[in-house]
Amino acid sequence: MVPSSGPVRQRLMTLAWPIIIQFYLFQLTGVVDNLMVGQFGEQTIAALGICLQLNFLVVLCYAALTEGGAVITAQLRGARKHAEIRETLATLLTAGLFTGVAIGALYIVFGESLLALLTTDLFRAPAERSGLPGIGYGYLWIIGLGLPALVIAHVAMYVLQSLGNTRTPMRLALYGNVLNALGNYLLLFGGAIQGVTEPLFPPLGLPGVAIATVLAWLFQAVFMLRAVLRHPAVNARVRDVSGLAWQRLRRILYLGYPLSVDGFLWQGSAFIYTMMFNRVGAEAYAAFLVASIIRGFSLAPGVGLQQAASIALGESLGGRHPQRARAYTAMGIRMVLLVLPLLTLIVALLTPLFLEFYEISDLTRERVIWMVALSVLYSGATALTMIIPGILRAGGDTRAPMVITLIGFAGVGVPVAWYFGLYLGFGLWGVFAGFVADEVVKAVIMVIYLRRETWLRRLA
Repeated sequence: MVPSSGPVRQRLMTLAWPIIIQFYLFQLTGVVDNLMVGQFGEQTIAALGICLQLNFLVVLCYAALTEGGAVITAQLRGARKHAEIRETLATLLTAGLFTGVAIGALYIVFGESLLALLTTDLFRAPAERSGLPGIGYGYLWIIGLGLPALVIAHVAMYVLQSLGNTRTPMRLALYGNVLNALGNYLLLFGGAIQGVTEPLFPPLGLPGVAIATVLAWLFQAVFMLRAVLRHPAVNARVRDVSGLAWQRLRRILYLGYPLSVDGFLWQGSAFIYTMMFNRVGAEAYAAFLVASIIRGFSLAPGVGLQQAASIALGESLGGRHPQRARAYTAMGIRMVLLVLPLLTLIVALLTPLFLEFYEISDLTRERVIWMVALSVLYSGATALTMIIPGILRAGGDTRAPMVITLIGFAGVGVPVAWYFGLYLGFGLWGVFAGFVADEVVKAVIMVIYLRRETWLRRLA
């Protein structure tokens, strides 16, 4: 039986809006950290930026656990296999804890060398090295102590969302943001109001930011774990969800590793496009960077609807309801094709207002306005490349998005950017053409592949 469109739309919106708000809350955390750390100068800002970049790469490493586990959990919920959900959760938590401890130890022991690798100081003569790795290590080793809590929080969050509860992670993200901001203020500045009062205790600087971050992670880990254990589909105590089921772990990693690889491909493509824009000139890269930041405000609905569709589809496929899965697919695509281009248009119209916060040249300002405006034209392709991978992954087809990302990036985007931007000398707009071609080609291939409906048959 095919469900009517009203309940399908309502279900997707109920799942999506907390994820959308949570997306903006995560962005806000980075803004708050940077604003506060900005009081300590460029070196400290740069050191924090390098550390955050390393943290993002680490999150991609264990995405195989979190996202692979989410695919399986959503399908098991649809099939009402609660005992297997508990076994999956136990496997994820145990593997996550070991992963967090291992990466944390790596940060503590080799943290400064890892940062020196990212800044390329590792390859310079000692007299030519910058002070960034040393400054960043003061932050990184403390973060290393809290990494097990971060992984546990992420595991519990993904499982909770895949069980249909997206509101609790949103609320806990909000509380974590407040705790992080308060901790930053107290520890970074010693409780002083800048230019008004004296510090209550010696300011800790960047290490203070790390301590506040770890406290926020611990808070989220405890309460996220508490929430997932109390979910009716789990209904367990901590001692009931410990231990590894090796067969289950192999299945999780088999489904999850393409998601980690896909994430690294996205990062790799971003890095190569960055190199090409920099080859054109610093102003060209600055324009692309600012345009990407501004355009990012329009992407939250895509993230929310992707995860909402993935959750609803996983439940439908696990319960062997293919018609319902098709209904969620069609509605999710229609919604994202309506909402994301509309929001992109609004952001494009507001771009001159956003640019008031940037001290950039008139040429760079004009380029940013044009790039954001042009993004409206290919926003439909962006919408499809955001939601279709979630649909495919819900059915256990996690490899196709990875392969399509590689084709779009290596087979189309980079060659077009190089040929038109660097070889023919069209500069910024030639490289930008490659970036857009990458997005459009991926969207076309994804639509063709989606119509084959392999995702209806590859159940976890």
